[in-house]
Amino acid sequence: MKNALFFAASLALANAHAAASEPTMCKPGEKDIFSCTTHARKTASLCASPDFSAGGGTVQYRFGTPANIELQYPNTPQPAAGKFFFSSTMYSGGGEAHIRFANGGYDYILFDRTVRTNFKGPTNDPQFSSGIVVRGPKVGKASTRGCTNDASIKSDAYEALPKEEFEDLN
Repeated sequence: MKNALFFAASLALANAHAAASEPTMCKPGEKDIFSCTTHARKTASLCASPDFSAGGGTVQYRFGTPANIELQYPNTPQPAAGKFFFSSTMYSGGGEAHIRFANGGYDYILFDRTVRTNFKGPTNDPQFSSGIVVRGPKVGKASTRGCTNDASIKSDAYEALPKEEFEDLN
């Protein structure tokens, strides 16, 4: 019994340490829905209030560094309705999830993708990628910033954010 308790306590401590070391722009007490560190060593985070759900709570996107927030949308945390939208699509051996918002004539799409890379062997050999796509009048078709960390859209977003139809980003 003591060994089981020791193992459970050690696992909880390791998980807390790993979570604390992940880059995020979220404030203490906020839920981290998505956090992506870019090659430029900046972080993009979608942060939510503790009560975030389909029935309530607030969200806010932040980009930059803790010392310099370069973009914050909306200016204050607000309900997601009419501002943030979730979509997803399935692939053979994978899938993709998106969170989209518009600000200043630009569309920002946070994405999390799993793609099967092996069709001949016994395993799928999945490839994972995530990032931020920015589309607007000054960036042409689209600009993509890939994440250097394991940035996944947390399951809270799947049910809490308003849904929209999947739009191919290509």
